[in-house]
Amino acid sequence: MQQKQVPLSAADAQLLKELEIIPGTYEKTVCSGHLVRLELAENHTLRYYFEDGQFVQAFPLLPVNGTAALPQLTLATGLVHQPVRLETVRSGERTWLLPDVWYEAHPAILQEQPMLTAARSSLLKDTALVALVFAIILSVLFYVIGMPDHFSTPAVLLGWTPPAIVVGAGLCFMVRRYRHYLKSITHRALIRGIVTEQLQGVMNDRTYTWYRIGAHAFYSMEALPAGPGQPLQLTIVTARDGSRAFRFHLQQESAAI
Repeated sequence: MQQKQVPLSAADAQLLKELEIIPGTYEKTVCSGHLVRLELAENHTLRYYFEDGQFVQAFPLLPVNGTAALPQLTLATGLVHQPVRLETVRSGERTWLLPDVWYEAHPAILQEQPMLTAARSSLLKDTALVALVFAIILSVLFYVIGMPDHFSTPAVLLGWTPPAIVVGAGLCFMVRRYRHYLKSITHRALIRGIVTEQLQGVMNDRTYTWYRIGAHAFYSMEALPAGPGQPLQLTIVTARDGSRAFRFHLQQESAAI
């Protein structure tokens, strides 16, 4: 295992601030090597063993409701026999914090969508669906009333009325949904990758499960059938009030959670 001291980043300072820890006198160390075992250790810490016999033990900083937290961990599983880079921050004499964990063979793929891009994409999908329904109705009408022995002005007017009502109602629904979408969110991001760690813990008498994709872990109130080594997609929607909502998608089973 290789170790190197580096200065605190702005992200590290923000995490320490969220934990009400004043940054500036703390040491940050980057540890890298070939991981052979991950286990839950005493005091709800994680212990990473490397192939040379050395280990790193630290409290993982995990997000809960948009802020960093130190939960009481009850379960920890992860990929082993992998090149791993740990970023640890020493707080005091014996306390080590773990902001990020990088499984270098399994980076995450991030796709960010600004508010208008995501809303327009949703609107285009709805428009295409209404257009398809409208085209099917028109095809049937033209086939029926287009015959000479069935053609009449009342029949044409009566035939056009139902699809016009359907299209009008569909357009009203789409516009209302589009305006509500614009008012409710500011940003949407898609993150895809392999689950490298699954952690479970308790915060304020509530059980959370974290899934690490790339360097960061994302929480769910429910345990998903997605363990280490499985592909997982996460949609993060950020609202105007700063709150974030997570939606997980199991890529192999094509089922939204």
